[in-house]
Amino acid sequence: MGLRQDFELFCTATSLRGVAKTVKAPTRSLRCIWTAYVAAMAAFLVTCVCFIVTDYLSYKTVIQTTVVLNDPGLSWPAVTVCGHYPFTESGRQLWQSGQILSPTNFSRMLRAHALKMFDAGNHIGAEEILASDSKRIYYQNLEPDDAEKLSHTAQQLFIFCINATGSFMEMSSGDGCALQLKLISLPDYFNCFQVQATPTIDSLTVVLRVTDSHHQHGADPHEQAFVQDAFQQASGFRVQLQEHDRFPEPTDRGIHVAPGKMVEMAYQPVRLIEVGSPTDACLPETMASSRRVLDLGRDFAYSQEGCLRQELGRIVLKACGCHFADLLRETPPNATHPYCGDYRRGVEPVLRSRACLQSLNLPSLRANLGDTHCLKPCHYHDFEMVSSKTIWRAADWQLHWLALQAKSFRDLAEASERLADLTASSEQRRQAEASIQSAKNSLRDFLTAKNLTAISGPQVLEPSGRDFAYITVRRQTRNTIQKTETLSLSFSALMSQVGGLSSLTLGLTCAFAVELLELCLLKRHRKKVSKASEGCAEVADNSLVPQQLQQQRGMI
Repeated sequence: MGLRQDFELFCTATSLRGVAKTVKAPTRSLRCIWTAYVAAMAAFLVTCVCFIVTDYLSYKTVIQTTVVLNDPGLSWPAVTVCGHYPFTESGRQLWQSGQILSPTNFSRMLRAHALKMFDAGNHIGAEEILASDSKRIYYQNLEPDDAEKLSHTAQQLFIFCINATGSFMEMSSGDGCALQLKLISLPDYFNCFQVQATPTIDSLTVVLRVTDSHHQHGADPHEQAFVQDAFQQASGFRVQLQEHDRFPEPTDRGIHVAPGKMVEMAYQPVRLIEVGSPTDACLPETMASSRRVLDLGRDFAYSQEGCLRQELGRIVLKACGCHFADLLRETPPNATHPYCGDYRRGVEPVLRSRACLQSLNLPSLRANLGDTHCLKPCHYHDFEMVSSKTIWRAADWQLHWLALQAKSFRDLAEASERLADLTASSEQRRQAEASIQSAKNSLRDFLTAKNLTAISGPQVLEPSGRDFAYITVRRQTRNTIQKTETLSLSFSALMSQVGGLSSLTLGLTCAFAVELLELCLLKRHRKKVSKASEGCAEVADNSLVPQQLQQQRGMI
């Protein structure tokens, strides 16, 4: 049987709709019509399947939004606070004693380098050096410990902290406000503090001291610098809400808080669950929780931005031999590996570092790392925030008595616990009794006071009314908006659409694959039968030759 006969037999027996008519129709015109139909439907099917498969391989997603009521896994954000004006009175004393390079001497050093280039006719080089007269470049010309010494401490910055759960408020003052604080050193702000509270509270309030409220900028002879920051100078703070223990980005994601104002930041937690795909991969939650990022010896939880800054910092350090201040610094800068903008080592090394940074093409490296090593987490939180501000009308005597009450009741509770401890020594019990008596006396003074405005001791707030910033972070509800990302076209949906198109056009099913397999097996079987029959005929012909030879010998 030839190829044509096999083809006609297959067309007659196949389950494809209309194919049998191409060979069995009674007239030639009908066979042509059915052939045209089969060809058109096959072309239409192939085209549509190509479109569907292309759409599937693009891995488009849709977002399904739900509200989780009274979410038990509700996340409380970390609050990062950065002062726009970083320097303190203790820092100015270090300038005056010459222990730390002052901004004025830093500016003079830059201008001396620029003057040499200007006299040599290198005007472009002189302009580049003068462009470095900024706070962030000054930060790079200090030792990391010296940069922290110039800026405020937690005790200097935080005046009051209040944790509120329902109608119950727990207030503390000074000593970091008894909160979990993490110091973060950034070139734009020097010392920033990340406040990490427990998830059970409903609101967090901090009253911050503005360090430049009585400081006239430029009046200090040690602070005649930062000409390039003329349009970036500000008073008050930069505040950002982000996930717990993540490296902050206050410049990109924070908001301004003006001095002398009461600012409320009401947020709505949003949990995002993304799906990983070949075109948009993400890091599973178990892997993300096990990875950390480092900056100046302080570790933070994994985030895509933190990972990118850490990996780029490694690349810059290896290629250029210096630390780029905008990136994370796994190891503190030193004489061997200084900051790239450290002019204390001379102008030429700084210019070489700049040229090296430009040659690295950091945006391209960042994009590659974001698709490979530093994937975004599949599960993370965001905080949709609405801020409002007004004037705070609290009086100093109210704050005085409020702080006294909070401290006294807290001391009573702690001392009572020590007395109840049977393992406490006699000295510890004596100190606890003294603390209880002191707290009772303080409360008795408040309870028996005839004039609450007559207070002794230093005032908490200055009369100017602009030496503080009042910030309240409050959750809008205990619900969480959950946004779950899913593929718009899954594999099962792909198969369903392909199957539907196949049924619509040619009635193509999985049975067609079995028919093709059957055709191949039958073809192979016929070839074996044909070869076997040919072999038998050849053997029969060869058996006649010996008989003829014997007859010829007998005749001889």
